[in-house]
Amino acid sequence: MAPGRLLRVLRRVNGWVLRPASLPALITLVAVGLFGLLADHQNHQIFEQHARAAVADRLSVIRARLEGNISRDIQIGRGVVAAFATRPTLGEAEFNTLVEHLLATGSDLRLMAAAPDMVVRMVHPLAGNEKVMGLDYARTPNQRDAAFRARQTGQLVMAGPLELVQGGIGIVGRFPVLIDQPAGRPVFWGIVSAVIDIDRLYANSGITTTDFDLDLTMRGRDGKGAAGEIFFGSEDVLARNPLSTTVNIPGGTWQLAATPRGGWPAPPNNAVFRLMIVLIGAMVVLPILVTSHLYAERRRNLDELREAKRLAEARNHQLEEANRRVRHTSLHDELTGLPNRRYLMDHLGDLKSGAPEIAGRIAVLHIDLDRFKQVNDAYGHAVGDRLLRHVAGLMRAVFRPGDIVARIGGDEFVAVCISEEPEGLARALAEALIAGFRHPIDLGELRCRSGLSIGIACSGPGDNQPAKLLIDADIALYRAKKLGRNRFEFFTPALEAEVVSAKCLADEILTGMEEEQFTAHYQPQFDARTRAMVGIEALARWNHPADGVVPPARFLKVAEDINALPVLDHLVLETALADRLRWIAAGIRVPRIAVNVSMGRLRDERLVDTLSTMAIGPGALSFELTEAIYLDDSDEVVSENIQRLKALGIEIEIDDFGTGYASIVSLMRLQPNRLKIAHQLTAAVSTSFAQRQLIRSIVEIGRTQGIGIVAEGVETLEQADVLAELGCQTLQGYALGRPMDADALAKLMLQERDLAPDDPDGLLVSRGDRS
Repeated sequence: MAPGRLLRVLRRVNGWVLRPASLPALITLVAVGLFGLLADHQNHQIFEQHARAAVADRLSVIRARLEGNISRDIQIGRGVVAAFATRPTLGEAEFNTLVEHLLATGSDLRLMAAAPDMVVRMVHPLAGNEKVMGLDYARTPNQRDAAFRARQTGQLVMAGPLELVQGGIGIVGRFPVLIDQPAGRPVFWGIVSAVIDIDRLYANSGITTTDFDLDLTMRGRDGKGAAGEIFFGSEDVLARNPLSTTVNIPGGTWQLAATPRGGWPAPPNNAVFRLMIVLIGAMVVLPILVTSHLYAERRRNLDELREAKRLAEARNHQLEEANRRVRHTSLHDELTGLPNRRYLMDHLGDLKSGAPEIAGRIAVLHIDLDRFKQVNDAYGHAVGDRLLRHVAGLMRAVFRPGDIVARIGGDEFVAVCISEEPEGLARALAEALIAGFRHPIDLGELRCRSGLSIGIACSGPGDNQPAKLLIDADIALYRAKKLGRNRFEFFTPALEAEVVSAKCLADEILTGMEEEQFTAHYQPQFDARTRAMVGIEALARWNHPADGVVPPARFLKVAEDINALPVLDHLVLETALADRLRWIAAGIRVPRIAVNVSMGRLRDERLVDTLSTMAIGPGALSFELTEAIYLDDSDEVVSENIQRLKALGIEIEIDDFGTGYASIVSLMRLQPNRLKIAHQLTAAVSTSFAQRQLIRSIVEIGRTQGIGIVAEGVETLEQADVLAELGCQTLQGYALGRPMDADALAKLMLQERDLAPDDPDGLLVSRGDRS
């Protein structure tokens, strides 16, 4: 056929196949063909199944015979074991009589041997088995392992088929003989061995008869099943898709595999059946082809209508999908995919208007990521975003499918859960979340540490104010962060009262600062030997319009929480410097003034510039720092300001030394002028030898580094004498002088100066024995 004509024929065939009217006929033709193939294949399968079923029946009979014969032989061996267990002194003659009687019942056993203490002493029958007598299992390599395994396990151990010492092949069953004791564990007597003649076993099981018409292979030497060696038949059988079965023997299995002798028979020829299938297919396809052509034109019209409908539905679907995306975007956080604050508030509103039985079953968890700002500042916002996505993934894994977890902004998340036991559920969830942050977080190219602070609020019976729970959880979160972060706290009414009280106090503090209610009081410091006034410490006091003078213990912590300490420090410093100028103008020689300085004040880059404009002589002013400030050398602004303050002549003191994490290295780097021993250490100095030794050590550190020592909290003159004896240079406390306002201190300094006429500068103010 010419190439051009062949192409035309192919085009016609292709066009006919692709015509809609031809498709049903083509499908039917394919279906009939597949049915024919399936039917032909089914015939093959049925033939093969019959053949395999016949082999399976034969294998079942062989397996049953093998298992029955072996079981019978094993039972004979167990009878001999029972005889020795009851009569360990059984003699050779009695043994021979017993075995001969048992073997007479019919078995495949070739011999039985008794080996007290692992050495064969009795064999029956002895004729032909003389080599077995005296055999020491412990010294025979191919016998030792099985014998010792039987002894250790206390169970029958089957070995073989294997070559026997006396010649031939057999299966050896070794029975451990254990003698019961009146009290205690049974005693090992020895081994009883039963040797099964393998050829006799095969013959009695019917697999070596002349009319046996199967190719049979057995494997699993020593009971290892399919993993064992082949010990009967040819390995070729395994490559012929054999039928297999398992023979259970004591301590293991054998695998039997068999095919008909010479292989599986081929199925008969089914040419007539196949021709009938072809004729039936033609009779079915031709009517369908004619009928399909009649519907072709009608189908074209319907297709046009369907296309128009499809386009309309597609446009509607696009609009619905766009609306869904807009709604999802408005209710979900773009970064984490979690619901946002709007979604959360809508959900809380739904809970309020929902079923009454939900009341009392709601738990709200307000979750804040600790140190997130430091991660953002150190590694950038991209890493911060990855951290937030990691947190969102952790929450999806921890919370239940029905719980609502929302990101409400920044590093804050809120979860709402419904449970019969909301407190127990909330506690378990919080513990799981915090546990997920105990190890460094892998964020790709770097690993960082963070933590979670969690506030929890649960609704009470009949409580139907879900939105209030969000406020309560926020209060509990504040407490968790205040107590050290990376923890969770439950909301309580007492906590709410405390927060409200702290909020009121914070408002009063801010109002007090605006109305200049804060001032400075002063506590004098004295030379430990001469009791002369050598310094004063400026202390913050609050002239409260209702409560009078309020000590710092009542307001300093709240002031720190609202970041008002730098302002308070500045106010006390300005007041102290103004009072100093006023005292000097009155002709009073003012000793050194010590002022407490917070971390926030030291971070003020304008601090040193402001102080440099004031006429402050060297040694006139001292700044008291806490241990936490001088230990933190990572803040460059703080470290630089401390060095610039020392350059201005402002002295540095470490306040409350001994109560924090004191670092000698940081102390040597800072080189302060004085260490102030905390009142917790001086309180028991009169009665505690350990306290005196500790203070003596601090004094020695100061002496070796050229640092002065100030002891504060001196409550009695006895304490003052002991501290002076220990080497403290300066003393401060109620025993020597209480805090007082500026006018009272001025009078005291004038009075003390008049009591020391030989001191023109008014510095050597003797305290004598007065308090």
